[in-house]
Amino acid sequence: MDFRRIEVIFLIVFCSLDIFLLLSFRNSQQVVSSGSTTTSTVTEMRKRDISFGKLDSKSGAAYYLGSRPNNDLAEHINKLKNQELQYDETDHKLDSSLTEPISITSNNKESKLNAFLKKESNVLYGTKYKYAPQLSSSSQIVYAQTDDVGELYDKTGRVTFEVDNKKVIGYTQTYVDDLMILHEKEVTKSEKDVISNLYTNSEIPNNSRIVYANLAYSKLTEAKGSTIYIPVWFVTIQNKDSKVDTLKKVNAFTGNIIKATTTETTTGDSDDSE
Repeated sequence: MDFRRIEVIFLIVFCSLDIFLLLSFRNSQQVVSSGSTTTSTVTEMRKRDISFGKLDSKSGAAYYLGSRPNNDLAEHINKLKNQELQYDETDHKLDSSLTEPISITSNNKESKLNAFLKKESNVLYGTKYKYAPQLSSSSQIVYAQTDDVGELYDKTGRVTFEVDNKKVIGYTQTYVDDLMILHEKEVTKSEKDVISNLYTNSEIPNNSRIVYANLAYSKLTEAKGSTIYIPVWFVTIQNKDSKVDTLKKVNAFTGNIIKATTTETTTGDSDDSE
């Protein structure tokens, strides 16, 4: 292992973290922390026809992670069979067109793709990816890379299956070869605090339901070719009438809302959060 290279990476990362924490302090939004206030907020949400399952009030812990780009997919591309392949060296992304498309339904898509991923002649490191319904839609089925420290909900580590007329016709893949822990564990906001904070900041409308609330790692920034990841709460909120899903992202360390993206998903892709 090149310890000198790791020392340089750590120095860059810590400088980046200092800048990030300073900006977070200056731009931070008030987070609901009082137990009594949180409880009253949850009660008010139910009165406004906002549906959700049991919210976990326990705080967790997570890391700052780092990685460097690699061409591991390109180096093992010859293991793949029955597909046309292209590799993008700039984005470190593998594009595949399947020789024989996979027929799927809303009921069997996950089981079929799970079986497909198990064979390394189909997808490299396929067993390291897990179905991510929050990131998926009717035209794309996304599998997120998993690691001992958690899931990676980021474009640098995922398999995205392309769906056309109920058939998977190909996929794109990115892969993080080595996630490095850059800092000791830090406390993360609880699910209950995050949901309450979103509501307090008018991010959860009336007549909606919280479909998912998952904690995963996402990219914070890039520094000298290295990528830094932080834990993020991904909260999916569905309008009960239109069935349109809105994905909210919340920094799990600070509780700050990152951004929101709206996508329309097929009915039946979502389950109630527990």
